[in-house]
Amino acid sequence: MKIIIDYKFESLNTYINECRTNYHKANNTKQKETQLSALYFSKIPKIDKYPIQLTFYWHMKSKIADLDGRFPKNIIDGLVKAKKIPDDNVKYINKITHIYVEDKKDYLEMEILNANSK
Repeated sequence: MKIIIDYKFESLNTYINECRTNYHKANNTKQKETQLSALYFSKIPKIDKYPIQLTFYWHMKSKIADLDGRFPKNIIDGLVKAKKIPDDNVKYINKITHIYVEDKKDYLEMEILNANSK
């Protein structure tokens, strides 16, 4: 199943800087992105076969952006918050893949696969 989240998530570098300079701003970013993700995931069916594999297709305008600076923590927490999976440990998610896609705008396309499916 594929989900498109039409939002530019903060990079890990930006989030780390927020944590160092203003804890409240960093917490606000975490809560906002988790809630936004949960809202998108509320539209998908509950996942009942585990473990799952997640592939993140990071659509980005800039070729300067770091792929290792993309972190799915808030997004996966949104998946749990929306009650689509019980937890985000390795019992439920056993593989996470990140793929860069050059595009005209920044957004996330995410694919959720059952680990046993091809």
